[in-house]
Amino acid sequence: MKSKFHVLFLSSWFPSKTHPTLGNFVQRHAEAVALFAKVTVLYLSKNNTIENFTIEDSEESNVRIVRVYYSANGFLFLNRIRALKKGIEHINFNTNKPNIVQLNMVWPEGWQALFIKRKWKIPFVISDNWTGYHANERGPLPAHIRSYMRHVANQSNLLLPVTKQLEQAMRKIGFSRPSVIVPNVVNTDYFKTENKNSTHTFLHISHLDNNHKNIEGILQVWKKFSDQVEEVILELGGDGDIQHWKKRSEELKIRESSISFFGTLNQQEVAAKMNASHTFVLFSNYENLPLVMIEAMASGMNVIATRVGGIAEHMGFCRWNKLIDAKNEVLLLNAFSESHNELHEVNREEISTYAENNFSFNSVGKKFIDAYEQAIAK
Repeated sequence: MKSKFHVLFLSSWFPSKTHPTLGNFVQRHAEAVALFAKVTVLYLSKNNTIENFTIEDSEESNVRIVRVYYSANGFLFLNRIRALKKGIEHINFNTNKPNIVQLNMVWPEGWQALFIKRKWKIPFVISDNWTGYHANERGPLPAHIRSYMRHVANQSNLLLPVTKQLEQAMRKIGFSRPSVIVPNVVNTDYFKTENKNSTHTFLHISHLDNNHKNIEGILQVWKKFSDQVEEVILELGGDGDIQHWKKRSEELKIRESSISFFGTLNQQEVAAKMNASHTFVLFSNYENLPLVMIEAMASGMNVIATRVGGIAEHMGFCRWNKLIDAKNEVLLLNAFSESHNELHEVNREEISTYAENNFSFNSVGKKFIDAYEQAIAK
């Protein structure tokens, strides 16, 4: 049954024809909320091929998505303001006014929620998953950015960070509003525990940025492990420079039959990879709650991951998961070996059930609705 809410999603990142996978986790949050409420997404995207403005209005998985593309020519912030106004006019707040706004990522587009709150008196909540909050890993944010983010956040009704650790990072910047943890979401209809490969398959999917994901470390350790164990394979890929990592694998003389590479995948293709694989590998230097990690869990994969961000908050339930220190290649090698030795012991249904209970559309959608009720009550 639908709630009374009409929720307007605003976001600093969202999939578009400019960046098809950017902010896909926000789109899935919108789809989860759409199980219980009316959802409209308004997203502004710079486009280098147009001279003025173009509006695309579509319905995807019960979510109305209004994408306003604006020109890269001229004063960009003025173009964004005009794009926001055109989007509001297109949605027609006079007859189709939302009663709550969900701002996804304060930086840099938080001004949109402030504009709508001031002009249209619509309260807003903030859902965030940005790794930029973690000064220890990424370096401190400049003072003017911290000040801007604090100004936006402290005019919201409620903060909805994806992990407790991220909530603590927000507090350090000076965010003082009440908070409720609402995690990332997985479409558990796509992710299954059946049809695993006959060979023990380790899997890494990301944007392949080395400073963030430490792909070099994964390959260095995989070289040692795959030289010791024959019946294993690492599948590695995603949105980044896959040719660079292929070349690096050749330079390291990694056995060709023990590694394969792939490019950008859509959600169904990610699910197919995970459904066929056994162990997910994240050797990240910093994270919040990686969407790929919880998708892997939904597929019944045990996880090797570093003790950064909010990862540890969802690793302890499963004794086959391996939580290791960032940059520690000895521990990663041990985790590969232990996971291989335990391959046939893993209860994949147990892992999948945890994901269903914590990250499914139904579970996360209900958490958002409860949060909206709390936000409006304030």
